[in-house]
Amino acid sequence: MSETDSARPRRSLARGAVLALRTAAFWLLLLGFGGWVIDEGGEVTLESPFTLAFGAGVGCALASIYLGIFLANRD
Repeated sequence: MSETDSARPRRSLARGAVLALRTAAFWLLLLGFGGWVIDEGGEVTLESPFTLAFGAGVGCALASIYLGIFLANRD
């Protein structure tokens, strides 16, 4: 193992999960909000797949925030 490999911290599984949740949140929020804007009727209904995508994006964002805070406070 060289010095550059040992100096760089390895990414843990939890940090990878935070990254995946952030990426999923970005795309789901973009899809949900874009769907609302482009939708023909312009009405927001709870049964709409765009509403579900937006809600899932908000959930992923909140989960990534709380998991990131948990990882930052770990000793």
